[in-house]
Amino acid sequence: MARGSDTLAPLSGHDHVDAQCPACRLHALVSTVLKQKPDGAWTEGTAADHDVQIDACPVCNGAWFDAGELDRLAGETTTLEAALDPRSRPSRRRCPRGCGLLHEHDLPGLIRTPVDHCPVCRGIWLDGHERHKLAKSTTREGQQDRKQQLTRRGAIWAAQLLVQLPVEVENPARSTPWVVFTLLAAIAAMFVLQLTGVVDLGDCTPGLGGMPIGDLCLAPIAGPLRHQWRELGFNAIADGSWYTLGSHWLLHGGWAHLLGNCYFLYIFGDNVEHLFGRLRFALFFVLAAIVGGLAEVLLTQNTMAPIVGASGGIAGVMAAYLWCFPRNKLFQVVLFIQIKLPVWVYLLVWFGFQALMGARASSDVAVAWFSHLFGFAFGAAATPLFLAVRRREVAKQVRVPANGYGPVSG
Repeated sequence: MARGSDTLAPLSGHDHVDAQCPACRLHALVSTVLKQKPDGAWTEGTAADHDVQIDACPVCNGAWFDAGELDRLAGETTTLEAALDPRSRPSRRRCPRGCGLLHEHDLPGLIRTPVDHCPVCRGIWLDGHERHKLAKSTTREGQQDRKQQLTRRGAIWAAQLLVQLPVEVENPARSTPWVVFTLLAAIAAMFVLQLTGVVDLGDCTPGLGGMPIGDLCLAPIAGPLRHQWRELGFNAIADGSWYTLGSHWLLHGGWAHLLGNCYFLYIFGDNVEHLFGRLRFALFFVLAAIVGGLAEVLLTQNTMAPIVGASGGIAGVMAAYLWCFPRNKLFQVVLFIQIKLPVWVYLLVWFGFQALMGARASSDVAVAWFSHLFGFAFGAAATPLFLAVRRREVAKQVRVPANGYGPVSG
C-alpha cells in the first residue's frame, strides 16, 4: 500500500474497495454480495452470485453504493440517484474509491438528512440510519420476511418475560471474543472456588490494624481500607490490603449476581473487544473494575461488607459500547410490551437509575452503586482515547484512509 503522494488514484467501479469507513472511521469497509430471489427480494449471497456488491461498515452500518447499485436495490422503476438535489455542499468525508472529498446532497421527500455523493465516480454513501430507511434489503433484519421477524420477536419476548434482560437486535460478533471468554471462564472458576470453600469471604474479616484475619482475602472492605490509609498513608498500598481492588471483580455474591454480570459482559463485550483489540480491551476492563471498586470503597456507607463483582468493569464496557454503537437497537420488555430501544436510550436510563440509587443508598445497601457509576464514568472518559488509536490503526491498514488520517485529493 503506497501513500507517498498527496493524491490517490481513483479505483474503478469493479475494483475491490479498500477504504476506512468515512463516517465512524472505526473499521475498514467490508464487501457484501447481494442476490435477488425469484420473488424480487434481495438477500446476502456469495462471490459467485455477484448481482450487487456493496461495501459496508460493520460498526456504524453505513454503506457505500457504486453508481446504479442503490437504484437497482430499490427497484427498476426507482431513480433515487436522480432524485438528489443538484445543489450541494462540501462534505468532510472522503470517497472510498479515492476520488477525493464527497459532496452533501439533500434527498427531498425521502430522507431528512443529506446524503454524501461523489461527483467523480457517482457513488453514494449512506449512514447507518439512512441505509436502514432507504435500503432495508441490505441489512440482515430487513432480509427476513414478516413471518420470520414475528417468530423471532415472539421467542425473544417469551424469554424476556422470564429474565427481564435486554437483547441485542443487530450486532453480531465480528471475531471470536477470546478475552471476553477468558474473563467469563475466570469468573466462573472463581465462583466454583467460592462454592467449595477454597475462597472464603470470611477471610477478609478485619482484625488488628484493619488487616484481614485470613491468608486468602480477595475482596476489599471499605472500613478497614480507609483505616489503613489513615494509619499508613501511601504505605497502605504496599503494606495493607488495597491489592484486593485488583481481585474483587472475580468474586460474586450468588448465582443471580454471577449470571447477570456474565450476560452483560458477553452481549456488550464481544463487539468492544473487536474494536479495541484484545490487550487493550483486557487493560480497559481491569482499569474500569479497579476505578469502580475504588469509588465504592471511598463513598459507600456500608463500610463492613466485602465488595465483590465485575460490575465496575462491565459498566466501563457498557460506556464503551455506547460510544461505539449508539444507534444499535436493544429489545426490552416493559409492562409485557416488547419495545425496541436505541442503545443510547437504554444505557442513559440505566446510568440515571444507578445515580438515583447511589444518592439514596443507606448503610444496609447490598448493591455497589458507586462501582457501577464510576466504572461507567471511567469508560466514558477513556473510550475516546482508545478509539483514537483504533482509527489511526485502521487508516494505516487501508488504501484510502478517512479524512484527517491521510492525504486528501481534490
